[in-house]
Amino acid sequence: MKVVVKIGSAVLMRDGSNLDRGAFCRLVDELAAVVHEGHQLVVVTSGAVAAGRRQLGLAKRPTGERNIPILQALAAFGQSRLIQLYDSEFSHYDIHVAQLLLTRDDFNNRQRYLNARNTLTAVHNFGALPIINENDTVATDEIRFGDNDQLAALVATMTGSDLLVLLSDIDGLYSANPQIDPDARRFDVVRAMDASLDDMVGDIHSATRDGSGGMRTKLLAARIAARVGIQTVIAPGKQPNVVADVLAGRQGVGTRFMPDRDADKLDARKAWIGLGVQPAGRLVCDPGAVRAVCERGKSLLPSGVRAVEGDFTEGDVVELVTDEGQPFARGLVAYPSVDAQRIVGLQSDAIEAELGYKIIDALVHRNDLMILG
Repeated sequence: MKVVVKIGSAVLMRDGSNLDRGAFCRLVDELAAVVHEGHQLVVVTSGAVAAGRRQLGLAKRPTGERNIPILQALAAFGQSRLIQLYDSEFSHYDIHVAQLLLTRDDFNNRQRYLNARNTLTAVHNFGALPIINENDTVATDEIRFGDNDQLAALVATMTGSDLLVLLSDIDGLYSANPQIDPDARRFDVVRAMDASLDDMVGDIHSATRDGSGGMRTKLLAARIAARVGIQTVIAPGKQPNVVADVLAGRQGVGTRFMPDRDADKLDARKAWIGLGVQPAGRLVCDPGAVRAVCERGKSLLPSGVRAVEGDFTEGDVVELVTDEGQPFARGLVAYPSVDAQRIVGLQSDAIEAELGYKIIDALVHRNDLMILG
């Protein structure tokens, strides 16, 4: 089984500033067992900024736009310390670790995406364990994930994983805030991730002071994974045997989010088109085009497009949206935005007369489309 396990800062830290060495060593022991059982494991870890704070003796995590360089410096201090701890503990189990630091740009750029995927494959071929974190030292707001939950979900899609495990101080999805509502109940299984879940979550679970994610980011990660046929489990990271219990599918441990009913495991290219990259623009489609693409598996023709938004070139990923702005698909566009604007609403046989050339009849070919569902 291919498994991605994300470890949140709150799991690794104690009292907001000190490494919880007991929890850390126990988790390494559980993860080592997963590797020795023959599963293909990737660990996505948080905690670099928190480790940097501890190393420099800072009591509070800096906040605000002005303190981003300070946070990046803390990540630089903490990242080396964090990977050193992983390397030291996993060495007791004869497991080598390899560090990968990624940003959003590594997923947006197709070649870098493939390079990262190939690196992960090579690390596994060496029998080592990849440990991934966001490259906070260089990431800015424009290229940050904002949380490692989303990073973990994208790594799961990149590797074609079977299971995504999000370990946190949050022990699952509740119907209400369990800290103030005695009737709040935890869901064992969620089979449909519709908009009602967003309303339910609200501010039930907020981000920890050592992390940037709360239940909302975990729900987003579960949605990303579900779209490509991957199960997600949100589970309490400090609970003994939590990893083994999750892999065994034991009831009462966290909340398990099932894949979309119609979702099949996508090939890596389709996963990248639909989830790995941020769209460079949008194509606003009429209702007939939406039905043709979603229900009949057709290509998106210029005649079904009402508007072109954004600045993109041939081969970029664009988002297909309804008249109301609701995204329903993503795909590789066949024409740059300047020319796409000129052929909006035209029949395919009029493309060459308008542009002086024609690549294909469609703005987005069906083979280059992923329906978002």
